[in-house]
Amino acid sequence: MKKIVICTFLIAAGAASLLNINNKIDLATPDFGFKNVYAIALGYDKSMGEKTIKAAVIDSYFRDVAANGKIIRWNKSTFPLKVYIEDSADVPSYYREVVMSAYQAWERASEGLVRFDFVETPQEADMKCYFKSVNDNNDPAIGFHAFSVNGNTITDSTITFRKVDNKNHNLDSKQLFSSALQEIGHSIGLTGKSVSIYDVMYPIGTKFNTEITPRDLKTLGLVYSVVPDITNVPVSAEEKSQLFTVQEILATLNVPVDDNTANLDEVTANDIATKLALAEEYRKRAEYDKAAQEYQAVAQMKTDNRSKSEVYYEVAVMYLDAEEFDKAKSCAEIACATDMNDLTETLSPLIDYYTKRSSSAIEQLETILDQNPYNKHAYKLLCKIYRDKHQENLLNATIKKYGRTAGDIED
Repeated sequence: MKKIVICTFLIAAGAASLLNINNKIDLATPDFGFKNVYAIALGYDKSMGEKTIKAAVIDSYFRDVAANGKIIRWNKSTFPLKVYIEDSADVPSYYREVVMSAYQAWERASEGLVRFDFVETPQEADMKCYFKSVNDNNDPAIGFHAFSVNGNTITDSTITFRKVDNKNHNLDSKQLFSSALQEIGHSIGLTGKSVSIYDVMYPIGTKFNTEITPRDLKTLGLVYSVVPDITNVPVSAEEKSQLFTVQEILATLNVPVDDNTANLDEVTANDIATKLALAEEYRKRAEYDKAAQEYQAVAQMKTDNRSKSEVYYEVAVMYLDAEEFDKAKSCAEIACATDMNDLTETLSPLIDYYTKRSSSAIEQLETILDQNPYNKHAYKLLCKIYRDKHQENLLNATIKKYGRTAGDIED
């Protein structure tokens, strides 16, 4: 039996330069209710026009999933999948509830495209979740996912969560919930990763993502619109007739860029899809200045300042991950000048946080939240700083004060 292992790691991403041109849980375990306000009609088939498919691919990270290897997902006819979550006496009681909430969040957000039933024993389960001790304290991952595969058949799926973090503290509920969302995403077929810091499938690093985004949902819908290479029950001929191949999906973009493109400089990029693909590929190859030009072009092709600022914001954060702080600051200034909003307002304290000036970051974030208690970006960053500093009293006070306004709202 062969194992395909998909893990969540803390990844420091490189970025491009834009200098010349972004069940009841107590107080410490907040409610993770998810409202699908995006109204994404999940699922794509051959009755839909090429423009519809192309728009979905552009606003997703399906290309990364496809580039990660074979498409591995469950046969839609076998949902709801049976899920076993270990009820361990060795971990806090809320661990199991949080993981269960993450499964329910995916079910609600996907409007039932993926569905789950919880069972009491691992023997009857398709998906199994365990809490175990992990000896490697240098590995920042909280959760680890693995498919068990026999030939081209999924036999089961296992997610293992740490009992404690690498500093031997119990996992914070939002930290665990974020990891569970991502590992469940892997387990339902999102085997790639997003380059957008907003998405659940973005490698955990800058923040804990606890909201499933339209990009996550569109990617999931596309994964379930193609013929899988590996699945649990063979896809019938009738089912295949309604499904795309990966090549058919990607052909809608006409983007001549992938990992096998030898010379990216020869690629002509005249549209957003190609420029984004080119920028991402330059970034993978650590050619950040060239990626900068493509990202800047994408921002200039956006039609409103909010969308433009999001490009600069994201690149600023990527620069922070790459520890190029001067460039990150320049990108942040562009993002704020383009559109000052709840997101860009947090860039200054975020830079302070990355550059070890936590006191300054906390002071700015508290001011932002006093003025606007609905700013979820400031709230999440402040909570993260308190978690990192293990200041549980201040963390709980922040959750109590702003959790109902900034903690549970949707985009």
